[in-house]
Amino acid sequence: MSFGTMYSWTSPALPFLRSNESKISITNIESSTIAALNDAGALFGNVIFLFLSGFIGRKYWIFMLAVPYTLSWLMIIFAKNVYTLYASRILGGFTSDMCFCLTTMYLGEIADKEIRGMLLTGIRIFLNLGHVYVKTAGAFLSYKTMNIMMFVVPLIFLATFLFMPESPYYLLLNNRREEALKTLMKLKGVTRKELVNTELERLQTSVKKSKKNQKSMFRELFCIKAHRKSFSIVLIAWMTSFLSGRICISAFTQDIFKETEIPLSPEICTIIITIVSVKMTIVSAFIIERIGRRISFILSGLFCALVLLMVGLFFFLKTHLILDVKSITWLPLLGLIVYEVAFALGLSYIPIVLLGEMFALNIKIPAGFVISIIANIFIIFLKATFAWLNNIAGIYTTFWIYAICSVVGSLTFVLIAPETKGKTLEEIQEHLNAKSKRKIQRDPLNKS
Repeated sequence: MSFGTMYSWTSPALPFLRSNESKISITNIESSTIAALNDAGALFGNVIFLFLSGFIGRKYWIFMLAVPYTLSWLMIIFAKNVYTLYASRILGGFTSDMCFCLTTMYLGEIADKEIRGMLLTGIRIFLNLGHVYVKTAGAFLSYKTMNIMMFVVPLIFLATFLFMPESPYYLLLNNRREEALKTLMKLKGVTRKELVNTELERLQTSVKKSKKNQKSMFRELFCIKAHRKSFSIVLIAWMTSFLSGRICISAFTQDIFKETEIPLSPEICTIIITIVSVKMTIVSAFIIERIGRRISFILSGLFCALVLLMVGLFFFLKTHLILDVKSITWLPLLGLIVYEVAFALGLSYIPIVLLGEMFALNIKIPAGFVISIIANIFIIFLKATFAWLNNIAGIYTTFWIYAICSVVGSLTFVLIAPETKGKTLEEIQEHLNAKSKRKIQRDPLNKS
């Protein structure tokens, strides 16, 4: 939720900071810089995550990340110039990416296969709750009060998360078998050790395999065919999600609605969009375990593309052909509501789920690191070029590019990705390895 508030803060904050009411006067270029610096900070967070995530434990790392979150909000609350805002955004991005990677890893390791997808979808639910929280506060409260409200979120987390269990995978990696046994009993809700012995042995076997290859984890990621395929699948899912336009639509929601001249205020339109997003993400948590990852993703991508084409058409008629569109100013609002519904049904949550499902234990950290680095570079690029592309080619072109990316990405994903619904982390790896071996055996040029 802190992650969500940090990333969507720009939607209500930037219009205020550019207004005459703000004590900090910023230009359009500084506005884009503020939006992009969050993701620049995330690059540093990835580096720290790579080297330190194996120490202390998943639980305590996640717990400690609330401290820089609170510092970031304090800097925003007491900022007197744009440079303090820059620093706070870098710190917030640094914290957010570490938080996201660790939380995804943690939930993937503590969850049973039957509910793992739903729990990982919970990340997206709370991200969207963060979006709603900051955008609603921005619409009805003063700028300073809004920032104080955001400061409260990590404080609540600090007061509650310490009581959560550590990951049994992490405990076994550090030879703490008895603690891992007790944690499994707590997670399964049982009081007799024999009821979790089989599960503990399965985890122990997975951990032993991981330890053998721990020193060469980057080589393992790119040199073993099954791992390369896992990496490609997850990367395509993430890139499709980003290139479908959700990042920029969320960061610049109010600016987009100002262009439509709809009778409703941009703030109210933003709240409507975000509430729909939260509700649909909750619904998607149930859908994910019914129809599977692949079908959800392709349907989501195609419907997103259709809606983006429609919204782009509205702006084409209004800004390029300069036609009277007063009778259909509601179209972008309706279109982006439908877009949020479609996005929530696949492109929103499946990349997160796959990040927790697709990687063997020994390559989770390097895989998460590389994907996050690539993702952050993409996000910085998308945010930094959003206004520029709108000015050069028109906002309709921007939406049409997003539509094309949604179609191409979702079709590519469904062609190469296996179905992971209802499988343990080990079963998924066995499936990928078995498929790679079958391809080698069928290759007529293979003489081995």
